[in-house]
Amino acid sequence: MSKHVQYGQYCPLAMSSEFLCTRWTMLVLRELLFGSSQFNDISRGVPRMSRTLLSSRLKELIEVGVLTREEGAGSLVHYRLTNAGKALGPVVMSMAGWGQEWLKIEPSVEDIDVGLLMWDIRRNIKPMPQLPNPFIVEFFLTDVPESKSQHWLISEDDKNDLCHIDHGFDVDVYIKVSAKKLTKVWMGWEDFATAIKDRELIIKGDEKYTRIAVKWLGQSSVAGIKKQPEENRI
Repeated sequence: MSKHVQYGQYCPLAMSSEFLCTRWTMLVLRELLFGSSQFNDISRGVPRMSRTLLSSRLKELIEVGVLTREEGAGSLVHYRLTNAGKALGPVVMSMAGWGQEWLKIEPSVEDIDVGLLMWDIRRNIKPMPQLPNPFIVEFFLTDVPESKSQHWLISEDDKNDLCHIDHGFDVDVYIKVSAKKLTKVWMGWEDFATAIKDRELIIKGDEKYTRIAVKWLGQSSVAGIKKQPEENRI
């Protein structure tokens, strides 16, 4: 524990804060709790975190006993939460729920992390029997640099992938929207159908796919938590 701030208190909150409250740690735990186990996948969920720092944080989590490192086939390394690590799930989700309920919206959409937004959508997209296999959705984000504007979500054999390079995909659904509007819809702050009606979100494709888009696209895991009235938010 010498790498972390030490509060010198017997209080369990103080002791757990010594490693949980280091920068990026809770977000790394979020990725692990959401199912990422390989270094590159974890990194894609925290795109603004340096890979060197991520490696350091993973080692620290192993040292404190909430994570294990396992070598799989082909020298692939997997990071697995221990029982103590899995028990942090309610802690992480409780913090996320508090932020969803109490924090103001606008500061969070002033500088959107597009990589995280699309990665979050990728892991929550829901395979449905009405959809083809593979099912490919192209997103064009109108308010970000050109290099970050196009994304392709590929759902195939009950697995979801995200691509930033056009490989000549045969796209089933095309969505054109600003990253800011997509974030608000994704987080449950604004209504999907209203965004379409107002032409702030353009969706094209076979009607049998577009009419159920709100179902297969899904929303953030905290989207169902109701926001406090504007005057109560901090």
